[in-house]
Amino acid sequence: MERMAYSKPPGFPIERGKIHEFADAILDDHLLYHDEGAAKAAGLPSVVAPPTFSATAAFFPEGGERRGPGLGGMDLRFLLHGGQELVFERPIFAGDVLHAEPGETRSYEKSGKRGGTMKFVEIETRYRDAKGEIVLRVVNTLIQTAGVVKDSTTPAGVAVV
Repeated sequence: MERMAYSKPPGFPIERGKIHEFADAILDDHLLYHDEGAAKAAGLPSVVAPPTFSATAAFFPEGGERRGPGLGGMDLRFLLHGGQELVFERPIFAGDVLHAEPGETRSYEKSGKRGGTMKFVEIETRYRDAKGEIVLRVVNTLIQTAGVVKDSTTPAGVAVV
């Protein structure tokens, strides 16, 4: 099957209709997510994106290729999502176009009780607006266990997957 070639817009465009759809999907009827008139009456340039709207940036990777965060040789069989932290320098508004750039990456290890040594990797992504100012910092935490986690209630020799 031949894939259709197309170009994506540069950056991560924040569209008013997509903010409205996202807010509907998370069942949030806050007026500032839906009504541009209300947002402007509140002194804002446009509707505001809900905080978790930034997760949709995964559909607008810089360079056009959908890639996960740099996994640094981590073994996907034992990889867990350890958390995600969002730090906003200002709200995200419809009309913004954000550009992602890598930030700091930090790794460390901790001893686990059931799965051996765990490797933690914290990967920061910074999002800048058209003025080059940082709007949002996202830190994803990945955890790689040393292997299959052993459950103390499972009979010896049986692995829990």
